[in-house]
Amino acid sequence: MMKNIKLHYLAGDVHKGGHDIYRTAQNNKIMLEMTKAFDILMVCDNPAIGEISFDKYFSEDVMEKCEVFVFDCGNYRFNVKSEQQRFEQAVAAGAGCVFLHGQQVCYWKEVGMTQWDEVEKMAGLMWREKTQHGDYTDAHVTIREREHPIMQGLSDFDTKDEIFCRCENVHNVPLHILATAYSDPKVISRHGLKGTGEEEPVALTGTYGKGRIFNQILGHVWPYYTGHGLGENTMLSYRPVQFRQMFVRACEWAATGEVKNTLAFDGKVNLI
Repeated sequence: MMKNIKLHYLAGDVHKGGHDIYRTAQNNKIMLEMTKAFDILMVCDNPAIGEISFDKYFSEDVMEKCEVFVFDCGNYRFNVKSEQQRFEQAVAAGAGCVFLHGQQVCYWKEVGMTQWDEVEKMAGLMWREKTQHGDYTDAHVTIREREHPIMQGLSDFDTKDEIFCRCENVHNVPLHILATAYSDPKVISRHGLKGTGEEEPVALTGTYGKGRIFNQILGHVWPYYTGHGLGENTMLSYRPVQFRQMFVRACEWAATGEVKNTLAFDGKVNLI
């Protein structure tokens, strides 16, 4: 039996009142625990979520022991240069990293954020001027790389989610698209923007130094209903078992380059 993977779940504030990262953190932890493949450290300033605060986390020699990060942070939490550099060094040295939905805009200086080029190089596809999304609605996801360890045996699936369109590879880093979703032009957002009528990347991999990266662009959960689409304040985007399997498998793959201990996870778990 292989030893458990040391996973650090970094739950900061993505948009300061935006995506419901506390709810997604709790549910992602439930799924990760079900696999029995990880030793999980929840890092969050909200004591209901975190086992350790960010200040304490960075004051101790903890980060360097991590094998894979789940990065659910944004500009309002992760903006101290020395902390950023420690994270960069940990990933470049070989720790994997899984990025979640909503972070693609978090370090874009044109919208008032503090630029962080290195984390954008990790994530690969970012939100820029031409990026958009239709409303939160029904979507079809197509697996493009069925032989990849994360995707082995997974079927295409239907979901209800927010599909980011025309994200940009700002730093021109090598990327590998594992899955896409069709952006329906009949779906018009509350901002009057239509879907593109194209297949848009929703799951991709890359590297940063020795670290393996997975960017999960699906998974929209908002804390309240905004008129953006019925169900946006629920866990409907987490309903497909394939989505759940991709997430836990990605965490193992990012740490080890393989998917073995999470392969048996069928995604059938009650979320909150």
